[in-house]
Amino acid sequence: MTDTATTNRCYCGCQTAIGYGRTFAAGHDKIAEAAYLAVHHNGSVAELLKSQGYGPDNPVTDAAVEAGAWKKCDHCDYKGAPESIRNHMAKVQKAENTQRESLEKSVRALGGTWDPSRGMQTLRDAGYHPSEKYIREVYRRLADSGLLEKVDEHRAIYFVIEK
Repeated sequence: MTDTATTNRCYCGCQTAIGYGRTFAAGHDKIAEAAYLAVHHNGSVAELLKSQGYGPDNPVTDAAVEAGAWKKCDHCDYKGAPESIRNHMAKVQKAENTQRESLEKSVRALGGTWDPSRGMQTLRDAGYHPSEKYIREVYRRLADSGLLEKVDEHRAIYFVIEK
């Protein structure tokens, strides 16, 4: 990319000495980026993207994934750098475990018959936003573990098995 070995100075133009292999002093990449946008695109990232053919109908995030520079989450539409995907997945996994635990706790405490709408309402009341598909998956797992028994062959209706 750039040859810092010959300059050893920050590329924003501040003349700060920088370490080997670096191009900017800490935080100065953002200063240079903002200055570039101010000079060439009226300080607007939207104008920069538009000048390169990107926008709502041609997202730059899709281009980053197609170029192999970014990844797409396997579970949702989130796109980001590989490290961002790892952080995103850690948050998703933590939230999913907490959500599943919350539903299982409610099923155990309340007992009775559970259909997707009851599970969805229970999790909504706890501050989550589950899909019906997710509730069905949790019910299947709870049935596999022996907590629930499916009582209707054609619908996702389960009954808590008293232990």
